[in-house]
Amino acid sequence: MHLPSTNTSNLRLYLLCIVAPPTVFLTANTLFLLLFYYIHFDTMLRITYNFNTLAMPLCLAFFAVIAYRRRPLPKYNIPRMTALWLISAAALFGLRVYATHIEPHMLQIREITIATDKVSRPITVLHISDIQSGGISDYEEKVFATINELNPDLILHTGDFLQPTGKLTHASELPKLARLFATLTPPLGMYTVEGESDTPILKATPNELGGIRFLPTEAVEIRTEDLHIRLLGLSLSHTRTRDVTPVPLIENWLNDSPADALNIVMGHRPDYITRLLDLPIDLCLAGHTHGGQVRIPFYGAIVTSSGAPQKWARGYRELGATRLNVSAGIGAGHNKGLPSIRINCPPEMTLIQFVPVNQIVGQES
Repeated sequence: MHLPSTNTSNLRLYLLCIVAPPTVFLTANTLFLLLFYYIHFDTMLRITYNFNTLAMPLCLAFFAVIAYRRRPLPKYNIPRMTALWLISAAALFGLRVYATHIEPHMLQIREITIATDKVSRPITVLHISDIQSGGISDYEEKVFATINELNPDLILHTGDFLQPTGKLTHASELPKLARLFATLTPPLGMYTVEGESDTPILKATPNELGGIRFLPTEAVEIRTEDLHIRLLGLSLSHTRTRDVTPVPLIENWLNDSPADALNIVMGHRPDYITRLLDLPIDLCLAGHTHGGQVRIPFYGAIVTSSGAPQKWARGYRELGATRLNVSAGIGAGHNKGLPSIRINCPPEMTLIQFVPVNQIVGQES
């Protein structure tokens, strides 16, 4: 039996609607993958992400509607492929809504307790990193409200304040961020180190930054009647790779340290830690990785942008003679106009409490 020509035409169009979406998807993403080698990574990531979560859902929905309207025979009453394309379109667009507008605002507070004989009372240090705001918004307001509620003794930020997008600039956003920092009053102060996006504000004074102070390869001492903290901030260049970490400088700094001093090293990238594992540093802090921003269960971060081991991309660990905390950060990367993307890697701050050893022993007994 021969089908009427109109039905034959409809069948061909229907088959085209089945074949076209996966063909477009595979062809485009193969091209994008090849271009990653020739075009800036963040530019291609933005193009790939926008195509797959905005353009591809529209493409799927278009072909789903055409397939339904052009189904050639009555037995194709509810085409399964039409339903599949609509579900796929909803899933891809839903992924964008979640990854860009929901998880990047799901701020987590991690808490760590470190027992040491260098403190006689509990001291709380809040480690924050990579605010990296594309533009100060209600989210940043909520972040700083949360910091105020935590009421830490000392705030340490490991780089990357702003990464303005669109028509926004450091000049327009820095005063807003400084106003937020000015709402914080930790008794032991606020300190930061240089991150990848901080070049335009490196010369800003603490007054221009709302009270937080840059430590460009600089050491400071914080003393009270019953506490002695020594901070060493590393420049960005000293943390880019393990080969440029200034080990002699850090060794000399440690040699000058009294036995009761709490020694903390801050650097933007975690790469610098790899050469310090044998040094008795009480705590090393880093950021930069954003935890990977996209993490696969049982595997971890897909990309860390760091030469440090992949498993160091987020979290606290004891390594050799030292301790390391790498923050997944408060914000997300916005270089080259990249939208916020976080999947299975929510933003975070880390509240680190140093407590006397005898306090832990007393609790255990």
